[in-house]
Amino acid sequence: MALILAYQNRGLSRNITITDVSGATITPTVVDKVRAIIGREGETAKLTVSSDAPTANGSSFTKGATNLLRLDASDLTFDAGVYSLYIDYYDGSDADEWKTVSRQVFCLELT
Repeated sequence: MALILAYQNRGLSRNITITDVSGATITPTVVDKVRAIIGREGETAKLTVSSDAPTANGSSFTKGATNLLRLDASDLTFDAGVYSLYIDYYDGSDADEWKTVSRQVFCLELT
């Protein structure tokens, strides 16, 4: 688990490593999907970013050998505080279900 520090109204880009339960790195393929969800347990998510398409403000998740989570400043306007950042993975080859493969601490500070 890592701490990701971000600031309201400032963009952020972060490389994300996806691993399986044995610690082996997973490289998502064309048929796989990845999403990042920022929020708190029991509350509506503050931001969801998917590899399917960017958000209306341009936040995106580019999957592949290097997984890049890009959060646009316009999407980081919610209340400052500590949240969880979940990285979910959908293996398109087995079409099973979304699996949470990583959970990070996401701290959004005032600018």
